[in-house]
Amino acid sequence: MSRNFNLIIKNGTVVDGTGCAGRVADIGIQDDKITYIGSIDNLSDCRIIDAAGCVVAPGFIDIHSHSDFFWLVSPESESKIHDGVTTEICGNCGISAFPLKGPLLENKREGFRKFGLDINWATAEDFFKRANEATSSINRGFLVGHGNIRACVLGYENREPDKNELAEMEKELRDAMESGAFGMSSGLIYPPGCYAKTVELIELCKIVKEYNGIYATHIRDEGDEIEAALSEAINISKESGVNTQVSHIKTWGKKNWGKIDKIKKLIDDARSKGIDITCDRYPYIAAATDLDVILPSWVYEGGTVEEKKRLGDPLLRKRIIKEMEHEGQSHEFWGTIMISSVFNKKNRSYEGKTIAEIATVLRIQPLEFVLDLLYEEDCRVSVIFFSMSEENLAKILNWDFVMVGSDSSLRSLKGVLNYGKPHPRGYGTFSRVIRKYVNETPIFSIEKAIYKMTGFPAQKLGLKDRGVLKEGLSADITIFDQGTITEKATFTNPHNYSKGIKHVLVNGKLTIKDGKHEGVVNGEILKK
Repeated sequence: MSRNFNLIIKNGTVVDGTGCAGRVADIGIQDDKITYIGSIDNLSDCRIIDAAGCVVAPGFIDIHSHSDFFWLVSPESESKIHDGVTTEICGNCGISAFPLKGPLLENKREGFRKFGLDINWATAEDFFKRANEATSSINRGFLVGHGNIRACVLGYENREPDKNELAEMEKELRDAMESGAFGMSSGLIYPPGCYAKTVELIELCKIVKEYNGIYATHIRDEGDEIEAALSEAINISKESGVNTQVSHIKTWGKKNWGKIDKIKKLIDDARSKGIDITCDRYPYIAAATDLDVILPSWVYEGGTVEEKKRLGDPLLRKRIIKEMEHEGQSHEFWGTIMISSVFNKKNRSYEGKTIAEIATVLRIQPLEFVLDLLYEEDCRVSVIFFSMSEENLAKILNWDFVMVGSDSSLRSLKGVLNYGKPHPRGYGTFSRVIRKYVNETPIFSIEKAIYKMTGFPAQKLGLKDRGVLKEGLSADITIFDQGTITEKATFTNPHNYSKGIKHVLVNGKLTIKDGKHEGVVNGEILKK
């Protein structure tokens, strides 16, 4: 056939993101669209990519990301696009780039000033204006964080909103949805989201439902009380009618690994009753979050300043220790927590070491060390928890209602984002799924893996113009060598880009060529 193309991808095995079997075909691209899939014999005078021996897939969609601010620091979005990601959804776990008001705004300004980022917006509308003026190598959509909404209206107070305050929260949510948010997220283990009652979440999710958005939730407990926490999420979905996404579904802690079948049954039963609930998961058995998440929830009340005061108060510190010792943390428990990053140079030597290791060297009780470190670091310590089962992880990834998400912000090998020892999922999530769970210890086919990374999340988000390879849709395309694709990031040496991703196109522009970033910033801000 003869057509005019800007670019032709020849001879690749097209795995189109629908779950259908791959087939060898050519793809013709005109401007930012796929205009033909089939056999192209009469080649026009344009760029040609020979994809023989490679898989040609839709660009991967990271449905659970935390690059809300970092993408403005590093527009090239290096760790994501080198892992084949062409679209990421930010604003998860109740934490988003908007709205930012009062102490929350000042806290974010102070926190990101060290990265050279000037936060000059407060509302959702202002943020999207800033976002549209910025550049990025990949596409990006945003959720609004329930935690942000609550903090802007109630601060970090542990109480229910009154009628007027709930109305103000609803207004913030509507403003975000009308500005282009894909939905609302919650982080029900973090302040101030942990102070919200179920009824508050139901009322807000009714508004999300009005806008046909999604509700992505980091549920209230992923360990001892996971059944109750998951049942709450199901109830919120049922009562509000909202399209729900359970974030990074897991069974936390060895004593809870045996709950895996109960968890699946809860979700299966809900779905059989017509409740629209799905999940995402990253392909690692370690989680990453803030160290202070292990503290009793009353310690957070009032925000970071008040939290630090409590840590420095001898009487309150004794209360914290007493409550946490009652929980019975063992030396084994402290050995599962690795310090990922701190801000003070004098504490950098702790990065990459477990709390048990550090406490042994310092000859101090682990909990005393934790409280001291949090105080010194203004409660900003990132950690990695090794708390999950490999067998359960493989089961979860293979569940039909689970898609792939990194649960991580972007990072870079250069500049200010090359710090600490972050969770390797920020660099290698999607490559690892293919390398480990398709090639080495296969739990599903390459077609099913690609579907979980592309077509499935696109369907969940309502992205009708990407996520699958089809004529007329946006030319977001990832081309990789299935035999060599691998994540290079590890827990001890995380700052490494994935290998085997040959080429990546974003909206028709070749951004990764032969594994090298071309400096192209052709990404778009996606809106609901």
